[in-house]
Amino acid sequence: MLLVLTLLLPLLAIGITASPVPRTVAETTAVILAIGNVVIALVMAARLTGSGTLTTAPAWLSINSFGAITLLLETFGALTALLFSIGYLRIHAASNGHKRRYLIWLNLFFLALYAVPLLNEIAMVWLALTLTTLFSVFLVSFERTPAALEAGWKYAVLTILGAALALLGILLLYWALSLAGATDFTWNGLAGAAAKMPVRVVDLAFLLMLVGFGTKAALIPLHAWLPDAYSQAPFPVCAMLSILESVAIPYVILRILAGTQAVVGNHDRAWLLAFGLVSAGGAALLILQTHEYKRLFAYSTIENAGIILTAGAMNSVHVQQAAIWQMIAHGLTKPACFFAAGMVFMVMGKYRITEVRGLLGRSWSVGAVFMLAGLTLAGAPPFSLFLSELAILKTGLVGRQAWVFMLLAVFMIISFCGITYHLFRMVLGQAPAPAHEPPRTIPGSCRWALLLALAPVVLIGWFMPAALHHLIRQSAAALRGGAP
Repeated sequence: MLLVLTLLLPLLAIGITASPVPRTVAETTAVILAIGNVVIALVMAARLTGSGTLTTAPAWLSINSFGAITLLLETFGALTALLFSIGYLRIHAASNGHKRRYLIWLNLFFLALYAVPLLNEIAMVWLALTLTTLFSVFLVSFERTPAALEAGWKYAVLTILGAALALLGILLLYWALSLAGATDFTWNGLAGAAAKMPVRVVDLAFLLMLVGFGTKAALIPLHAWLPDAYSQAPFPVCAMLSILESVAIPYVILRILAGTQAVVGNHDRAWLLAFGLVSAGGAALLILQTHEYKRLFAYSTIENAGIILTAGAMNSVHVQQAAIWQMIAHGLTKPACFFAAGMVFMVMGKYRITEVRGLLGRSWSVGAVFMLAGLTLAGAPPFSLFLSELAILKTGLVGRQAWVFMLLAVFMIISFCGITYHLFRMVLGQAPAPAHEPPRTIPGSCRWALLLALAPVVLIGWFMPAALHHLIRQSAAALRGGAP
């Protein structure tokens, strides 16, 4: 029942927003329902610390420990993004109807995103990911400027082409399952039939799915849509796109990898390792040369997705545990970074790094939280991303493929230097003379969203709950065993 309720609450929020109630009532109701989704995700995670799966309909809805972690990150990110969106809409000049449509598309995006870890049938997971694209196109182009509309169309065309490739890969995977005599096209069915599946068909299917889903995740060199989309999308939408790219899609790719690992002689791990390393390294170099702080955080998402997939490709349960920890740390950190960036824009009114100077002098509180969020994202100690990256390097460097983690260490250092360099340029220095304009105010809901998003980032850096650590171990064991 909890799995069904997770999908019903966003639908209820959509229905109330579309009804002729005051927008403030719709917003308040949506926040309450989003809190309900976080509570449900926590309850499911607690139950899964003592059992393998929760199942409502065996062929349709089922969730394991890895899915529970994914859902928890999604629902918490959605709650904070919704809170920030309420403040963002307060100061936006759009019409009331356009603001209502924003809330509807945002909740539709939440609905599709929540379905990813809940669905048990592989083709339905593909459908949910494709729907996230369709719904988020309207959010990316919310500003309705020519640049925003162009970014939305570019995002739609490229990611839908990627979805077509992923669908072709899924069809090939189904063919391989049929050749193995299987009729169960769920995650369980894939793991059970993998040993009998033809290796060449599986290799091609996995490569097509990796390229297709990698386009959605903006893995390099499939990231052409990302700079424009992130530069035009509202800040809370950027936060949710980052969760999609660094949490939901790695969840799907790693579960497919777990399901096909019993195919004798397959090259799936090698393909995933190559894409992960190229993405982590390429994004680190892009971080150095970016000129907008929104794009800075966007490229960081690509880098972290690359790190997660590289570590997830390793045939080691300890490295895979560290990869899941990295996914958790980044999934919690990135919304806080985009919310802090949104507050910087509210104060400075500029997107370019060179145009933002002396932020601490202009607004001490905004400068302080932006510095804090940026340092957590860069991987500075003692925050959660530092600990997860350290765990990846510590467990990986003692293995047979230590060269992979030496490269990752170089990429992490480059990324750290790039982020901190841009960060200190914006926060410190001489503030420009204030223009003759009315003071910019930051809505209270935006402040609360940022504080709520930052809280677990700071806390997990000091204290890892035992239940969460247990879920990480269970998730890694499930990926090693290939079963949900």
